[in-house]
Amino acid sequence: MFPGKYYDHQTAQAIPANIQLFVESLQLELPGGKKLHWLFTEITVEVVDRNFIRITAEGTLEVNDPVFVKTFLQKYKYTRSAGLHQLALRGGLKATLIVLLVIAGILLSGHFYVLPWCVNRVVDRLPLSFDKELGDLAAQSIHETSDPAGSQILRNFAHQIQWDTQDTLSFSIVKSDIENAYALPGGRIVVYTGLLEKLHTSDQLAALLSHEVAHVTHRHSVKKLCRDMSTTMLVSIALGSAGGATNTLYANASSLYSLTYSRQYEQEADLMGMETLRRNHINQLGMLQLMQVLQQLDQQTNIPEFVRTHPLTDNRVNYVRKGIAEHPAAFKKNAQMEELFRQLRQRYSK
Repeated sequence: MFPGKYYDHQTAQAIPANIQLFVESLQLELPGGKKLHWLFTEITVEVVDRNFIRITAEGTLEVNDPVFVKTFLQKYKYTRSAGLHQLALRGGLKATLIVLLVIAGILLSGHFYVLPWCVNRVVDRLPLSFDKELGDLAAQSIHETSDPAGSQILRNFAHQIQWDTQDTLSFSIVKSDIENAYALPGGRIVVYTGLLEKLHTSDQLAALLSHEVAHVTHRHSVKKLCRDMSTTMLVSIALGSAGGATNTLYANASSLYSLTYSRQYEQEADLMGMETLRRNHINQLGMLQLMQVLQQLDQQTNIPEFVRTHPLTDNRVNYVRKGIAEHPAAFKKNAQMEELFRQLRQRYSK
């Protein structure tokens, strides 16, 4: 038993109390036989000095005893470090709800802040050769047959553009009514005739290819795939070797062509695509016109696949329009590109 002074917050008078310490609580014995039991999880502690301590719950307890201070702090610190799980078990419904809110906050913070960091860390540790292997696996799983003649025209068109990338790019056309285009890791760019038929100028096609190449250069597919995988795996890889990621990534390669990009990735691809157009003296309006074409398709009953996998928002259209205004650039017609685009239109026009 330790002596102390208790204040009931109703009067300023100090009430003598005898204090008994337990593993996770303390008990006050007051005059008249009244007893108060305080859990360590429900009190506030103020250590004034090594001899004096003030403890508050439904009242305030003051103890001026160095032995009590030392003994109490040992028990109190042990209890406080026992963990959230034990706190919930001891504290009942209220404490459990608090614990759940804390856990939810941690998970949300991890998703929005820790997970993107882990994704970038993982992908940075993977060589570019890994992207190509992953892209090759994805291509094998898609089971699509490209149109050789049309693909050659598209490659000739793309070769008119100087690409700022370390990847080896390849371009192909697949005959399909699907209104889509996609980029695989390593540099494979695929355009469906369903979308190609909706384009009206060579600038729009150049904008489409520039956008897809930007996804490759920024490794968006690999990052998105990593983000869709378990947070635990990402953290372990970020702190250790990237080798553990390969099997999981390979197993999910077949989903790469249908990944839905985030707004951040779409913005990066738009802005880098516009930079490519400016560098090659291609009219930047091609990017804006491409989005206007997609907006028209989006108003149809069946949302085109390109819009599903490349979320189109008014914000994207606005910052593309703003980018054109803020970064005006001279452009000139490329007769060879226009001729190649004419050949594509003629080949696939209905």
